[in-house]
Amino acid sequence: MKKYILSTTVFMVTLLTIAGCQDIDLLPKDNLPDQLFWKTPADYMKEVNTLYSRTETFGTKDADSDIGYELNSNSTSNGTFSAPNSDGDWSDRFVDLRQCNIIIEKSESYEGDFAGIERYVAEARFFRAYTHWRLMQKFNDVPVLIKSLTVESPELYGSRSPQKEVEDFILSELEAIHAKLPKQSELRADELGRVTQGAALALKARVALFAGTWAKYHQHRQDYQQLLEQAVQAAQRVIDSGEYSLFAGEGQESYRYLFIDEGENAAEEIFGSRYYDDIRMHGTAHSVFWGWRGTPARKMADMYLCKTSGLPVEHPASGFRGYERIADEFADRDPRMTQTILMPGASYRNAQHGPDICSSKFTTRPETRTGYKLWKFMGEFFGKPSNKDSCDYHIIRYAEVLLILAEATFEKDGRISDEALDRSINVVRSRTGVEMPPLTNQFVQDNR
Repeated sequence: MKKYILSTTVFMVTLLTIAGCQDIDLLPKDNLPDQLFWKTPADYMKEVNTLYSRTETFGTKDADSDIGYELNSNSTSNGTFSAPNSDGDWSDRFVDLRQCNIIIEKSESYEGDFAGIERYVAEARFFRAYTHWRLMQKFNDVPVLIKSLTVESPELYGSRSPQKEVEDFILSELEAIHAKLPKQSELRADELGRVTQGAALALKARVALFAGTWAKYHQHRQDYQQLLEQAVQAAQRVIDSGEYSLFAGEGQESYRYLFIDEGENAAEEIFGSRYYDDIRMHGTAHSVFWGWRGTPARKMADMYLCKTSGLPVEHPASGFRGYERIADEFADRDPRMTQTILMPGASYRNAQHGPDICSSKFTTRPETRTGYKLWKFMGEFFGKPSNKDSCDYHIIRYAEVLLILAEATFEKDGRISDEALDRSINVVRSRTGVEMPPLTNQFVQDNR
């Protein structure tokens, strides 16, 4: 027995000695380590690609305001929303910022030709600015994070940056990187949807208008005019580029079709959340039909102008026909009203039933809590599974840039010329299928 024990002991010691001679400092096989990554432009592109799937997308954002309502109350409408919160509007954005900062930091030690990755670094910086914007527009003062953090980083316990600093960082970042991005017309077919110069400038225009008007009416800073001038200049540069135009591919119903499958790759989209068959998909066509995407409120319905007069419904000379019959409320209104709200009795198509007629009943699909039924975003491809839609979500459209130009000009100067109106808001009003009366200073003066 002792001899047996001794032999076993010698055998085990031999095994341990052999194991001790082997190199056990091995690279992980389930995750590509930094030593093997960050070597080519393709590596940087792959890392940036993650950020595209983290953008805003289809949802019920209007239900956070008084122009829309979901089938049930949400945390905004019932007053329970706070930061940090469970829906990710706060915490998820810091995941995005970390991803942006890692890409930017890794580029600083890139051993290849920096020109090969410059575009993708600019994209990461765009998303870093965009993510700060998403935080700021909801929470005002937020931390400005321009480096990836560790568990020992003091920033983990730091205070929020004042809104002014956040605004200035976003605007300066977008100005610095826009020229490093391609123009829309320079994208290959397989690159459609990637960030462009126009996207950076359009986002700058949006942020500058927000910051300028917030400063003008809330006085968190005194230089609102220069912010509004930044909005004007950025919007004008997008317009002057000639890269974008309003969608007119579906004739008189182009506005409605812009937001479903027919509007994919439209020249009106400047920045969007992209979807692809069998790669990244959503279920919006069915959820709008079911009523799960929220429904317009009466306030929203009343905001559509009367088409013939160009006046709001409350104006005595508007020609509004009243609410006695359903058809009266929709008659002679801005055509975008009947391309957004499905009028009871109207024939339409949906992805679940195909041809259909809209019922006025609240609990018959499209289900509603307000009496108004949403049509916008409702896809028409009959027979698709409920989670197999691939139409894109437009985050920034050319129409918004035109409106930013008009609003920023008026807020900055207290007036806007007819010529400026014709270059901005009247382009939107005259889009195919809308053709609302043009807005002029004389029209405003006559109808005060």
